[in-house]
Amino acid sequence: MMDETKIIELKKGEILKEDGTYKVLSGRLICKTTKQLLYFTNVGDRIIVDPTFFQNAFHYEAKEKVILADVAHTPSFNGIKARQELQWKITVALIERVDSCSEPMKKRFMLLLYQVGRESGYLNDKDVCVLPNVLTHRELSKYVGCTREYLSSMRKQLIKEGRLSGERGWVLLKWSEWQANLSR
Repeated sequence: MMDETKIIELKKGEILKEDGTYKVLSGRLICKTTKQLLYFTNVGDRIIVDPTFFQNAFHYEAKEKVILADVAHTPSFNGIKARQELQWKITVALIERVDSCSEPMKKRFMLLLYQVGRESGYLNDKDVCVLPNVLTHRELSKYVGCTREYLSSMRKQLIKEGRLSGERGWVLLKWSEWQANLSR
């Protein structure tokens, strides 16, 4: 008899608390420390919730409706490889976050927008990256380390410079320039 795959559904704002190794079937989660965004998950990504994995220093928060499948008991699952890949991804995200702390505020803001675009944005054929509407101004300002008012003034400055669209939401113009200037 085959094991039935356990499916978990999360609503926006819920934190994944159930131990397991999951594959993201739909929706977006963010991997966070207590105060900082580390990375966005994508459909197909594997995530691990286990007290022995980084001593539960991270958690996953649903940014929209999310469906996950527990893959730990599937025949093709390689637990050691999954842990190593996820450890590498988290380590790289931590290094990027720490490195950005020494940058001026505007560059930290641009690095955060670039990260969201790179990990979760929609690219079109006009060199534009549209960010999903999953982070509030409050969250963005918290992750950058500034007030919402200051974040709004930096947004206006980036619009004047032609890097952001003035329309509602977050639309990064000249995406190839963002990549050339901010990729590490």
